[in-house]
Amino acid sequence: MTLTEAPPQPAPSAEPASEPVAGGSILTTADHRRLGRLYIGFALLFLLAGGIVGGLLQVELAGSGVQVTGNAFARLFSFHATVTPLLFLAPLWVGVATAVVPGQIGARDLAFPRLQAFALWSYVVGGGVVVAAYIVGSPRGAGLTLSVPVRVAGASSTATDLWIAGLAVVSIAALVAAVNLLATIVTLRADGMPFSSLPLFSWATFATAAVLVVAIPTFLGGLLLLYLDQHFGGSFFAVGTRGTQQVWQHLLWLFGRPEVYLLTLPGLAVASEIVETQTGRPLVNRNVAMGALGGFAILSLGAWAAGASASTAVVLPTYSALTALVAAPAGVLVLLWLGTLREGRPKPNVTLFYVVAWLLLVLFGVANTIIAAAAKVNAGTAWSTGHLHVVVLGAPVLLGFAAVHHYAPRIWGRALHQGMGGLEVLLLLGGFLVMGLADYLLGYDGAPWHVADLINPKSSWLALEKLGTAGAALVLLGTLVFVANVARTVAGGRGAEEVSA
Repeated sequence: MTLTEAPPQPAPSAEPASEPVAGGSILTTADHRRLGRLYIGFALLFLLAGGIVGGLLQVELAGSGVQVTGNAFARLFSFHATVTPLLFLAPLWVGVATAVVPGQIGARDLAFPRLQAFALWSYVVGGGVVVAAYIVGSPRGAGLTLSVPVRVAGASSTATDLWIAGLAVVSIAALVAAVNLLATIVTLRADGMPFSSLPLFSWATFATAAVLVVAIPTFLGGLLLLYLDQHFGGSFFAVGTRGTQQVWQHLLWLFGRPEVYLLTLPGLAVASEIVETQTGRPLVNRNVAMGALGGFAILSLGAWAAGASASTAVVLPTYSALTALVAAPAGVLVLLWLGTLREGRPKPNVTLFYVVAWLLLVLFGVANTIIAAAAKVNAGTAWSTGHLHVVVLGAPVLLGFAAVHHYAPRIWGRALHQGMGGLEVLLLLGGFLVMGLADYLLGYDGAPWHVADLINPKSSWLALEKLGTAGAALVLLGTLVFVANVARTVAGGRGAEEVSA
């Protein structure tokens, strides 16, 4: 080699660029892994807030005349029902996708890193405004789980204005994040990677984001109509006006929009990847799995086709034959998991335990659905509350926590503690089963839902409410163990970075 020759350069690495040890302030970062971590962290904070409030509501029902929330039961119920799905579950999946998807598709970063940072902080600010709405007062008639239009009377309150504004900001943040994830998957896939070769989680993220791009603008339109009603005495949601029931149901009611089903879709893909990882084998038919995930996304749009009778349905969120069809792709995926587990040699791992716990919880809900049909359970009973806790909250939470465990090495560079993870699974599964069982039995006996106090309660009702309170305590304890596990991993990762630095 002569002195005039350039020194040989190393071949470019196919791996995504690693994050700097000291990557600047979290307020200015645009690194997709750090943004994903922040999404997950803030989502867990909102989960703790919503879970603690839900526990207080359950304690109030555990005894006749027990007063824990005072006159704020309706306000706190709305807080719990709004914060848990919209400020925890949905952002958790955005955070996991933000951190994981670029690496899965061979990209170094997101298509628009700064845009994702904008989405993150918009979500945090919007979530804070929603919480502030409940602190300053009670948003009048505002409750996303209420299937009937709100009553408009007089000028809008500050709490209602904040509630609408906060949810609008959170929705815009979700829309921006969804568009960014779509753009990343479409434009930044590694050369030679067709859509048919996408990892299942990236494929589910693509399908989820595509539906969100269609669904979120309609929700924003509903919030605008609600604002006009509240401020100017409009009749879009006036009680008794023809057609307002359907407008409210499809624009603002949580169970009348596709988003409620999308809280489960990414988790089904994660469970599929967990089965593949822990058996060391691909799914017995990966193309069928991709078709099932895509079909689940498309069928979620059936929520917009349900009639007004859905507002008095018992089995939420699968309140009609059309919406119940979303169970078919999930069933196909379960059969693929079982076939793969039979052919492989599954290794004991907390992520696989989470998948088994999810399956047990869903089967528990399905069994009670069959019993409810035979027993002719009425609408407006505690049975529906139990079903929501089991199917809409419990099952997605188990898959969400499984995803964090599964991808922790990619997100933080370290795995979460397996022993603590096993304790999480036991507490969460036991808690949701106990809480669901109590509400199911109350519903079979005709106990009402969404009430602060049971009027002339039977002694059996009070005993079951105490059982439900015990279940809620187990869920809250399991959540705290999970948060502690994540905190331990984060702290350990920082320590390792400091040593290496």
